[in-house]
Amino acid sequence: MPDSNKDKRELLKLKQGLVDENESEIKETGYDVKMPETAAEKTKNWMWYHTGAIILAVILTAVGIVVYFQFFVSKNPDVSIYSAGNYAMSIRTSFEKSMSGYAPDANNDGKRVVEIKQGVDDPMLGNVELYNQVENGTAQVFIGTKEQLTQLYDDILAADGYELFCPLDFLTGEQGYVLDLRDTLYGKKMQIFTTELYAAVRNTNDENSEHALEFISNLVNGKEYIQKEG
Repeated sequence: MPDSNKDKRELLKLKQGLVDENESEIKETGYDVKMPETAAEKTKNWMWYHTGAIILAVILTAVGIVVYFQFFVSKNPDVSIYSAGNYAMSIRTSFEKSMSGYAPDANNDGKRVVEIKQGVDDPMLGNVELYNQVENGTAQVFIGTKEQLTQLYDDILAADGYELFCPLDFLTGEQGYVLDLRDTLYGKKMQIFTTELYAAVRNTNDENSEHALEFISNLVNGKEYIQKEG
């Protein structure tokens, strides 16, 4: 670490002509070198020398906050639903709250949470988010109008050759993969009469699919769990 007192003495000798400028390690600049004296000056000087470390600390703190909210504060849904239909935020929020009581506790955290997401149509590209959700997303259940879900099923079958949704004939008694939620005990309890609301379950043949089918079955039969507080 540089000796500041030595530098001061060298500069003083240089100014007094006691040392040849060519032989001195300190060169005359025409300006007096002022060392930080006050707390503010010392703080400013410290920050200037540690700018890189400060920026890195800010970035790491921001990342830490994002991770904290992502894993510890944000809700961890038992059933994830994606809306193909364009429903108002108030309607989706109402569905989330009212449907949560019918969800199995899939993640065993003692709570029952349903989350509904909805993409925004791109004027040029159409509903890109919907098809991205189908290909890369984690939604177990899709809701929307019968036409929207049927078109989605047909598009994926034509493009990729697989059946996107599970058959629901064991619930409806009829062949098909979409369910009119207005005809369920949940729909009647919530008085969903005018809003066309159909549901379909992603065909993954795993635990996620089983939990989603259990959830839909609970909506059909009106099996509602008692929610724990908190």
